[in-house]
Amino acid sequence: MVDMITTRWLCAGTLFLAAVAMPQAASAAQLTADVEEGRKLFQGMCVTCHGFEGAGGDAPSLNRPRLDRAPDDAALLAVIADGLPARGMPRVRRLTDNEVQQLVSYVRSLGRTPLVAAPGNVQQGQETYKKLGCASCHIIHGQGGGVGPELTSIGRLRGAEYLSQAVVDPGARLTRGTLPIPGRGFFEFLPVLVVTRDGREIRGMRINEDTFTIQLRDVANQLYSLRKADLDHMEKQPGKSLMPAFRDGLNKSELDDLVAYLSSLRGAE
Repeated sequence: MVDMITTRWLCAGTLFLAAVAMPQAASAAQLTADVEEGRKLFQGMCVTCHGFEGAGGDAPSLNRPRLDRAPDDAALLAVIADGLPARGMPRVRRLTDNEVQQLVSYVRSLGRTPLVAAPGNVQQGQETYKKLGCASCHIIHGQGGGVGPELTSIGRLRGAEYLSQAVVDPGARLTRGTLPIPGRGFFEFLPVLVVTRDGREIRGMRINEDTFTIQLRDVANQLYSLRKADLDHMEKQPGKSLMPAFRDGLNKSELDDLVAYLSSLRGAE
């Protein structure tokens, strides 16, 4: 009699545990399906700016545990649905609520994927950075010049492929995006060439401009505020850069080392 009661109790317990486990298994399967569908949506809509597997490109990388603008799923869903117009990210118009949720699931899965280190030697890359004089234009941890974008967190914001192209052909990236400047929002790096009426030629990065004046900063960190009425010629140069191209100045090993160093700059995560 006792054995029969024990057997029935064990059977009932097994059925109960199975019933409890089934929704969890279904939920895990649904999550996997959502991630896969979200991946397809991402490949069709987001990869051009955010890079393959969210590694970063013209837009920030997404393969990190915490996204600055989307610390939770609700915030991420809002960013996807509404976009960030001031940052150049358009709102999503043609997705259903379910598809947006699938995209959220995929983006969150990227943050759980271990980062793949860029090939190259970080220490050697740091020496290459110094040798090239990059600090004359770029700031890292408060040290350096301010003509170019700050690089303290560049490895968290941009992928290795983007960084490599930015070194060998910097102008190719300036036409398609901007980079964040801490405390100043997103800044458009637009080179401008001006010639004054007395024949003086100045080429620098546009800092500000209104109807009557333009302010520039050159590679020597010299600031200029010029009245347009005093200029003989003014040429805005999108697609060009004040930064020299290092396509022929670095061998593959040096380039890999430099990119590895830049990729290691992730600020405070």
